[in-house]
Amino acid sequence: MRILSGVCAGVIALSASGVRADDDFIASLRLRGGYDTNPQFSTGAGIGGSAFIGTDMALAAGTKEKDYSYGVAAEASTTQYGNPLAVPSLSGKVILRGTYGGEAANIASTTTIADTNTYNLRSSDLIQSLKGEVKFGAVKLFTTVEGARSSLNQTNAIFQDFLPSPQVYLRGTLIPGIAYVRDKFEIGASVNLSVRRYEKELDDFGYRRDNERVQPFLFAKYQDKDITFFGSVSNLRATFHDVDFTNVDTILFDTSLSWHVAPFTLDLAAYRRASETTFPISPITIDTAYTAKARWQVEPKLTLTAGVGYATTDYLDSPFSAQTWTYGIGASHDLGNGYALGLDLSRAQGTLISGEKASAVIVSTSLTKKFSPFAPDKAKEASKDKSAVTKG
Repeated sequence: MRILSGVCAGVIALSASGVRADDDFIASLRLRGGYDTNPQFSTGAGIGGSAFIGTDMALAAGTKEKDYSYGVAAEASTTQYGNPLAVPSLSGKVILRGTYGGEAANIASTTTIADTNTYNLRSSDLIQSLKGEVKFGAVKLFTTVEGARSSLNQTNAIFQDFLPSPQVYLRGTLIPGIAYVRDKFEIGASVNLSVRRYEKELDDFGYRRDNERVQPFLFAKYQDKDITFFGSVSNLRATFHDVDFTNVDTILFDTSLSWHVAPFTLDLAAYRRASETTFPISPITIDTAYTAKARWQVEPKLTLTAGVGYATTDYLDSPFSAQTWTYGIGASHDLGNGYALGLDLSRAQGTLISGEKASAVIVSTSLTKKFSPFAPDKAKEASKDKSAVTKG
């Protein structure tokens, strides 16, 4: 599975945590179009290249009072291809979040609804989590309870298509933890206890996919004006009910670093995660990725970007794996009044699960409009300040 050209494009990224005012609303709309030489990232010529058009939308809104806050974040993306053989790409996510309490003790509820439909993946998730935390000086205790219903369908080598019906499962998770918080630094430990139960006792290939997992974590994070860092390492131990699936005992990690020294910004990220799969002989996949992105603010209205990424997917209990390299460059010009014009060029090269090679080149242009109706008008504020000084 390839990493898309977002490694070098101006990606819209809004979340409920980004709502910072007492009453806030921010949104973004991006229209894009271009050409993809291999939209389904298949070997050889595949279905051929295709022109495409797409739309990306995102918004975040919220309200904060003395003891509580609530907000919503949503994003949606669609890509339509001129080639009739290319499958459209659709995805969407909505996050509802509410909190009650203060610094000493608080509780937060988060509801996530997500859906994805592409040429090789159809998935949907409904996730409800409840997190409570209490602080005793510099020590923070927290517990998260989470429930989810997920549906997953992927293309596979046996059917050469999607499964006749998706795999549907329920997940229950309990995450107790403790952290030490000091100024801009936090370090802690937690343990993720989870259970998965599938709607059907046996999948289409006769395997039982029910499992239980124990995953202790160590984590640390630091946030300053110019540097933001997060890192975690965990030991995943998963017990599967099917005798043909090997129980999992492996080390996972997730880390990111953002460093800003005007006019440059560097973003580094790496992770090794476990993911669900419908692949017949594998209980899960282990996905590993490394990305680097650099941004240069050439002038107030012009930004240049460059990025590179490497990703692998290993199918446990099998010799199969897939690898992908992506790299690209981009430019964004601020047109004023919330508008920005973008140009991106990226290339992907990889080895498919079949062992065959695949590659693609994507060139695209975009027009982005940002909306912040509640943001203060800097020009008006400056005019007011100037007037006040004059009168004084």
